[in-house]
Amino acid sequence: MDNMLKQLKQVLRQQQVWIEFQEINHEGWLNAWSRWQTQKMILATPPIRTAKSGSTEVRILTWRRDCLNSIWALKSFYHFSQVDYPLFIHDGGLKKSQFHQLQYHFPDAVLIPLDRGDNYTIKEMEKRQLNRCLLYRQKNISTRKLFDFYIMSQADFLVSIDSDIVFFQKPAELLASPINFTKNKYNKDIKYFYSMELDEMEAAFGIRPIPLINSGLSLVKRNSINFSKIEEWLEHPKLFADKWVTEQTLHALASTIYGVELLPDEYCVSTHPGLASDLVCKHYPGYSKELLYREGMQHLLKTGFINQLNSSIPNIQ
Repeated sequence: MDNMLKQLKQVLRQQQVWIEFQEINHEGWLNAWSRWQTQKMILATPPIRTAKSGSTEVRILTWRRDCLNSIWALKSFYHFSQVDYPLFIHDGGLKKSQFHQLQYHFPDAVLIPLDRGDNYTIKEMEKRQLNRCLLYRQKNISTRKLFDFYIMSQADFLVSIDSDIVFFQKPAELLASPINFTKNKYNKDIKYFYSMELDEMEAAFGIRPIPLINSGLSLVKRNSINFSKIEEWLEHPKLFADKWVTEQTLHALASTIYGVELLPDEYCVSTHPGLASDLVCKHYPGYSKELLYREGMQHLLKTGFINQLNSSIPNIQ
């Protein structure tokens, strides 16, 4: 009997419906219903048109649980920035129906399925003999924000946006101008989340990054990400110790060589409630993201964001 129960549980854990049922149980059915009521408001808004090419592009990595959040993130970015930067959406584990959803809301975007990202990036890594990079990419899906974003891009600048960010005002610091651009820009993290201490990195690599870089929101010059250097750095075993922050640590190392600065405090990363009047955007990290729905999205609803989207004219034809 015990064996049968174990086998049943094993089978259920592989079923998407069961996985989602358990996620809702964990979240709470009332909370899940409230979240969905807020999230779905974005689905009634018209598509956002974006350019097919340009010197600056936007890239986002999203997956099943964050698909609707990513639509909020991107539509709030494009609405307040009033730019038409080319958009690339990388699959981090999406359903087929979500691909159609994203393509409807961003009809000019390039959607990059898992297999396409794998085929292109792996082939390019093998060609460049980036064996350690290839090994690390296999450990964590979020590394596509480093490897796939920059290997697949031909643009001069990349704006990288995580799905759990919403914008409230024009993000002027993220709108790249090639004139006198000397420093990459990143959000300021709430804590120190690198895989090595600053002294350790200075001793091992001769580089002392500024602390608190958060790679969830950034404006980066593409050729500042030096994959040959990253391949060298990944020889150090401690970089692999915490696979969830290695990508961020590598960003910090590469951008320190090029030049880097933190975005001002109006670009907020926080797990605590509160919206200052001058806030440009807020990043709500973590698994549940309750504040993203209860605070960030609700603030946008109260300030007429949905109505503004519905009455706006697409910025390009």
